[in-house]
Amino acid sequence: MPKLEPGARVASIPPGLIARAGQAVRYVVSGVAPATWFGPLEPMQPVAPESVRGRAFDYPVGYNLRYRPRADETISFAMLHALADGCDMLRIVIETRKDQIEGQDWDIRPKRRPDGSHPAAGAFADEIAAAKAFFAFPDREHDLSSWIRAIAEEMFVTDAVSIYLRPDRKNRIHAFEILDGATIAPRIDAWGRTPSAPDVAYQQILHGVPAADFSRDQLIYFPRNKRPGHVYGYSPVEQVMLTATTLIRREQHQLAFYTDGNLGDGLFLAPPGMREDKLPEWQNYWNSLFEGNVQARRHGIWVANGTDFKPLKPPQLTDPFDEFLARIICFAFSISPQPFVSMMNRATAETAHDAALSEGLVPVLNYFRRLFRILFDRMGWNDIEMVPVDDREVDPKTADEIDVADVQAGIRTVNEVRAARGLAPLAV
Repeated sequence: MPKLEPGARVASIPPGLIARAGQAVRYVVSGVAPATWFGPLEPMQPVAPESVRGRAFDYPVGYNLRYRPRADETISFAMLHALADGCDMLRIVIETRKDQIEGQDWDIRPKRRPDGSHPAAGAFADEIAAAKAFFAFPDREHDLSSWIRAIAEEMFVTDAVSIYLRPDRKNRIHAFEILDGATIAPRIDAWGRTPSAPDVAYQQILHGVPAADFSRDQLIYFPRNKRPGHVYGYSPVEQVMLTATTLIRREQHQLAFYTDGNLGDGLFLAPPGMREDKLPEWQNYWNSLFEGNVQARRHGIWVANGTDFKPLKPPQLTDPFDEFLARIICFAFSISPQPFVSMMNRATAETAHDAALSEGLVPVLNYFRRLFRILFDRMGWNDIEMVPVDDREVDPKTADEIDVADVQAGIRTVNEVRAARGLAPLAV
């Protein structure tokens, strides 16, 4: 303390003033001063408390009170389901991808070490056997293939895969049951993130009211395509919604040519002397005979003497725009558009097919690998994993060439190749 003069008074500085001065010193942008001509000026000081720092997104106030799923999204779950079921091409592409996923073989093996090696399977034989027995029927009703197809359907259409961990009487996991993702409404905490257990993380909405609460320990909500600022996933069906809607409209137009027309496109010239007030009556009579009646149009038709027909240019039901729409939908699912476009040469078709299969199927299989990793961790199987079997090539000739090259390069032995083909090893 400095030496004070006699009679001097000491006044303490309020703590709030010191704090505000410290904040003012910290809240400065280098090089910005009031005297800077047309300068950027200092930013406004935050008005919200420090507790909002790091909020995931600017969610609406009272977000958790909006319990209807996708209430803040432009497209509802019902619209996505209707689109996936109403657009023929979209449904064909989805089913093709599901068939490819179902055709993939899965194996359970020891978890890969950080150096890329795998421990001996014998040390985890009991866990592997238990996992294979459990995932033969993951939900205790459907086999693994049907269960995977259901997850793929939910992932492609709504991207709201929801798996309920059904407990048994001892509170152990009894089954992994798939719930309709359209009934699940995720909840958020103050930072816009999924609350940790035991807090409510998800609500199931049935008949328009909250019916059940789930924590993160009770329900696995696993969208594939999460986006910042959105709680829900972004499915491939939603990505091509405008294209698929255009396809549906075009198909309706094409269908009307076969169902609503009253003959081919053309004009009928009435016989000479026919009064104009009789033309609407004749038009209504003609429509009643042929409109929507495809069979009647193929019959012989009697008309009044002097009636003349002037055919018009027949409508073009398909054009390159249909192929353009097909390519967009196939591209969204990484499916080769070969079946829906004009003929291409064999080499180009095979290249496009192989590229679509590898580029589109591998990311989807990686999604399932991550999902199985979560399920295995919930079961306590931390040392084993579910992985897709690497068939690498379906064509027998190409597979033979790969095996020969691997043996010659020392990558695999002859007996390893024979074991992969299910053959007995050769005696050394």
